[in-house]
Amino acid sequence: MSPAYHDDALVASLLDYTGVRCVLEEAFADLALGAAGIFPRTRSDCGDVKLSAMGAIWPAKGVAGAKVYPTVEGQFSFLINLFDLKRCEPLAILQANEVTRLRTAAIVNLVALRVVPKTARKLAVIGAGVQGKSIAEALLQNFKFSQVCFVDPAVKAVALEQWSRCLPVQPILCSAEEAVRGADMVVTASRSKVPVFDGSWLKPGAFVAAVGVSLPNGRELDDLTLARAGRVIVEWKPQSLAEAGEIVLGKASGALESGKIIDLPDLYRGQRHWRAAPSEIVVFKSVGVGLADVATAWLAVQRMAARSPEVQEIRA
Repeated sequence: MSPAYHDDALVASLLDYTGVRCVLEEAFADLALGAAGIFPRTRSDCGDVKLSAMGAIWPAKGVAGAKVYPTVEGQFSFLINLFDLKRCEPLAILQANEVTRLRTAAIVNLVALRVVPKTARKLAVIGAGVQGKSIAEALLQNFKFSQVCFVDPAVKAVALEQWSRCLPVQPILCSAEEAVRGADMVVTASRSKVPVFDGSWLKPGAFVAAVGVSLPNGRELDDLTLARAGRVIVEWKPQSLAEAGEIVLGKASGALESGKIIDLPDLYRGQRHWRAAPSEIVVFKSVGVGLADVATAWLAVQRMAARSPEVQEIRA
């Protein structure tokens, strides 16, 4: 039987932020136990075009997969191939723009729920594109912010208002300094390769999530942010230490000590704490890993199977 194809519209109808967050919790817990494996991102270049691939094996769920995507003039197009390990055959092909959007928002939410107190009241988001808005939506399902500040010179207030009509609080556009000062949580979801705010603006105890850049020569956070942070959480050290500009450039400048860097397997094994003290600044640097993509795609296929009894379900 040919593998099913799920387009972005179908994937979006099958998934939600909470469900994706829960499956990511399960996948990274298995990774910590050696019960899942990651295929790190590889990139090939030809002129101005890139082709990238990343994936994972998750034997507990009987699934493996790879996400492949070209980059053309700064634009991405994602596709995931999933395989049924029990039968050693293709399972499904998913258009994966929605998978990427949802898993990025969900993993920020996953870390925030472990680190940020429920008393958090101000959220700053630098970058009001698809990813910045999605992260804000996911966080607003779990935190009662009274202020949501967006920073994006390319976005007009009327466009932000139209998008946010179903949110519990009306976001505002403001400068980076206005947004960051006093913020309990700061999210950077820009395409900038240079720092987007001054680390001196962060208040003690702030949580910073940087998701916009996954290149070793680009960074959204400055040296002062990294120096002030008590810990920098990453998804998976073998990939993050090579790809994350904040890590690569921060270590090269001396602003970031290696002992501050903690990955999710460390945390799920209980080897390190998510936060040491309420006043500690915590940074989460996400580059995106294949396990998050495969786990999210697997969840979509499972929910499709539940919706359509004729679709064969993979059982753990």
